[in-house]
Amino acid sequence: MNQNKLKFGFGIAAIVFAIAAIALLFVGIFAINATLIKVMVFVIAALCLAIAVELVFFGWMEIGGAPNYFLYDSQTKRNIPVQKLTFQTINGRMNRFLAMYAPTEGKLWTDRALDDPYLNMQDVYKPAVAYKLLYDLAEKDAEQGWKCFELASDETVEFICVALEMNNDLEVASNLRQMKASQPLNLKYVRDYIVKNRNYLKSKLSHYIYDNIQSF
Repeated sequence: MNQNKLKFGFGIAAIVFAIAAIALLFVGIFAINATLIKVMVFVIAALCLAIAVELVFFGWMEIGGAPNYFLYDSQTKRNIPVQKLTFQTINGRMNRFLAMYAPTEGKLWTDRALDDPYLNMQDVYKPAVAYKLLYDLAEKDAEQGWKCFELASDETVEFICVALEMNNDLEVASNLRQMKASQPLNLKYVRDYIVKNRNYLKSKLSHYIYDNIQSF
């Protein structure tokens, strides 16, 4: 059963309990004279109303209703279905996310922002950050971008490698380590390798977000 059907089911159940609560209130007020029975009817009505509220809360907040970083539409104030999530949206949200850690993407590479021991980044975002940074190098394919890889600290590259390993991308992580450790660093080889894997990096970023969407 998909999320929309679950939310619809919870909505119907909430309406049923709300109607029952209203009906019991009318019965208690207008049709019952015995005090004890009247009190019992009011208690049951209150319980039905509480259940209706809980059903609405659970159906909305727990089943896809809470704002999701990649799905939330600020105009409609609701999450879009994951099926409508495009790479364009993912890329834009990642740009916004990275801007919290450095004023430019280049500075993420060169200013050691990612190997700060006090880095405040949830683990679930780290593989996405790694794929995004590598994808942007390939997509832009600019000399200054490859220079950023050269100037990046070993710890920054290690952050990316560990993040890739969190998504079981062991081969790419190993290759990046070897390229960074080579002396002298062969930027042409780095460039050729990353550009060659541009579509792979794009696909891995998208699938990582899709597969872990409930964690965002």
